[in-house]
Amino acid sequence: MLKIIDTHQHLWDTANLEYPWLEGFDLLRKQYTAQDYREAIGDVNVVNSVHVEGDAAEKHIVQEVAWLTHIAETDGMIGAIAAAAPLEKPNAEAILKQLTAFALVVGVRRMAWHLPDNQFYASPELIRGVKLLAKFNLSFELCAKHAQLPAAIELVKATPDVKHAVNHCGGPDIKGGQFEPWATHMQELAAFENVHCKVSGIVTTASEDWTPEELKPYIRHLVAAFGYERLMFGSDWPVCTLAAEYHEWLEALLWAVDDASDAEKNRLFYQNALEFYSLDVQ
Repeated sequence: MLKIIDTHQHLWDTANLEYPWLEGFDLLRKQYTAQDYREAIGDVNVVNSVHVEGDAAEKHIVQEVAWLTHIAETDGMIGAIAAAAPLEKPNAEAILKQLTAFALVVGVRRMAWHLPDNQFYASPELIRGVKLLAKFNLSFELCAKHAQLPAAIELVKATPDVKHAVNHCGGPDIKGGQFEPWATHMQELAAFENVHCKVSGIVTTASEDWTPEELKPYIRHLVAAFGYERLMFGSDWPVCTLAAEYHEWLEALLWAVDDASDAEKNRLFYQNALEFYSLDVQ
């Protein structure tokens, strides 16, 4: 049975933490617990996961990590945490010191995805903050939409000492049928050996009645660009449930890479994540 490390899952503690982006987003504005995640997985053989920050209010960044650390200790699924941090701000280093007091924090995400500014990732302030990650041995979760990829390329170019994980396939506009310039930009990102890419988060960028056939050209392009050596599976649960159940996304991806060898599938779904996030999976 295929062993899976899910490199992109979320839990939300809406009872104790504030998530400003959920205001008015009733479909997702509720508590998501470790038990909910296990129920969503069902009989899928997920052996470990990486929890990626849920975009809580800045004042709750450290509190979110403390809450997740407790869950990891009691539930056992979460093997690593990618925390939030306002890397472009003057207090970035102080916050990184607080976050790295928690052993499970192995990376940081600072999203550009929801920002109207397509140049955020290329700003000198943000680049300065991302450079700090090398000092703390942290990777960067690069979460950009397709229009923000040129700035992301500038960021990667300026931070060769930092490992980057591109979230959600670089945010292609699948619903709009756009393949270029996304494809060229992802090829450019793949040219940097310190960049991996998560095959995640694309069911929500596709048509409402999406099909595996609609997703396949984007997935295959990533395989051609990064090879199976630098791709990692992510569910983007529970956000994925806006368009697909956990097993539906997994089945669509498996169909799209059905010609991969067992060794290649092992890298995509397990081994790459194990190495990138330095996980201790028994």
